[in-house]
Amino acid sequence: MQLVKDLADRHELVSDLFKQPSTPEEWEQYKLSDEQVAHFHEYGYVSGIKLLDETQIEVLRKELEEIRDPKHPAHELFYEFHGNQSTDPNTVLFHSLGHWRITEGFHDLLWNPAFTMAASQLLGNNNVRFWHDQMFCKPSNHGGVVAWHQDYSFWIRTVPMQHLTCWTGLDDATTENGCLYYVLRKSQMGTSTKAGTSRKNGRAYGVYDR
Repeated sequence: MQLVKDLADRHELVSDLFKQPSTPEEWEQYKLSDEQVAHFHEYGYVSGIKLLDETQIEVLRKELEEIRDPKHPAHELFYEFHGNQSTDPNTVLFHSLGHWRITEGFHDLLWNPAFTMAASQLLGNNNVRFWHDQMFCKPSNHGGVVAWHQDYSFWIRTVPMQHLTCWTGLDDATTENGCLYYVLRKSQMGTSTKAGTSRKNGRAYGVYDR
């Protein structure tokens, strides 16, 4: 019987996938510019931050393929696991939470200095605490839809707002294949409830319920 290790019990790096800076000078390479920080506070997002190199991407892709199998020995450690959460029977939307408990790569991703430095800056140079991870996986040509939504509406536990989402792609995301879109300045408009979706001309649309 294979022993299952819950990596949630490990509060440090468990692999060498993400090298940690050891000097202030080494941390400098990960710092956002003042313009990037200002853009985040003005528009509610900042993009174009390189978080992973090709080796790290390939490791995470391999781990993802392994743990997508419901027969994976550590499957019970997922907080949520939906092989297909799409409401359209012709599309697929894999959705799960809890990868960091299962594989070394997804666990150590939380210590990625390119993320922790940026997150700290965007939260006012405060310490960063992890809330949860989440994976959406949509196969090419028949991927499912994730409705328009406001992440903070699920997390209304800190006032003033002290949460942020870090979206990281393991594949190239373009307007042609379905990239992520943001509603500018949405964080300045108050909290919205969950959004519904509809389809028109093959596209998904969402409407916020204030």
